[in-house]
Amino acid sequence: MENFRPFLNGVFGLVLLGHTPFLFAQSPITVEESAYSADASISSNPRTEVFRAPIEEDNPVDTLEGQYQLQILQQEVMELRGMLEELNHQLTRMRATAEDRYLELDDRFQNLSTRNLTPSTLPSSEVSESPITEIPQQDEKVLYDTARKLIQNKQYDMAISQLRAVISQYPDGVYAANAYYWLGQVFVAKPAPDLDSARESLEQVVQFFPEHRKVPDAAFKLGQVYHLLGDCDRATNLLSQIVDIHKGKSVATLAENYLRDKVSCDN
Repeated sequence: MENFRPFLNGVFGLVLLGHTPFLFAQSPITVEESAYSADASISSNPRTEVFRAPIEEDNPVDTLEGQYQLQILQQEVMELRGMLEELNHQLTRMRATAEDRYLELDDRFQNLSTRNLTPSTLPSSEVSESPITEIPQQDEKVLYDTARKLIQNKQYDMAISQLRAVISQYPDGVYAANAYYWLGQVFVAKPAPDLDSARESLEQVVQFFPEHRKVPDAAFKLGQVYHLLGDCDRATNLLSQIVDIHKGKSVATLAENYLRDKVSCDN
């Protein structure tokens, strides 16, 4: 029997060796599972808590600095809004003043239209042209600004002399067209209107400065002067052109209203 033991031991070893892969195949351990097990064991150990990364929190100093910067920006925005409101207020006042001056001169046109005043109805002394006062050579802008102030103060004769000085000394200057335009306005605004001189001045703007921004207003005033002079056809044609060319603008509305309310060519 003892002679068979070595033989049996060999057979048992072969059998055990043959079943070994099967035993390992039943419960394979992957790298992930082993890593998970290791992490679980570490996390369950209270001693490992000290190795965890700390939770980041906001720095109180940075938070206070950000709030301070925000307050500064809000204050600056409030100051800018205040400045903008002040500028808008000043602009509104300037526009109102300019509009008052324009309406004041325009009222004189309307009053003349109502009275149907022509040179033939005026005394000869009132129709005569004002003498031209010689004005020394000055800066163009100074001359023009002085003329505007004289108009505002209703010193029309002095304003006419000043505007003529602008034109004579600077015929191709920056303010030449404006000077002709205001001459036309002043000749009508005078207590003794000079409609012929107003017509000549306004025609200069329309004919010789066709691209100037004053042309639409000058053409409208010229149409009114034609009407006041009794030239109904020219007044109608010119005012109708303004309505067609500048449709949608205030000057077109004014011309349309004047045609409807004032101009009547029925003979």
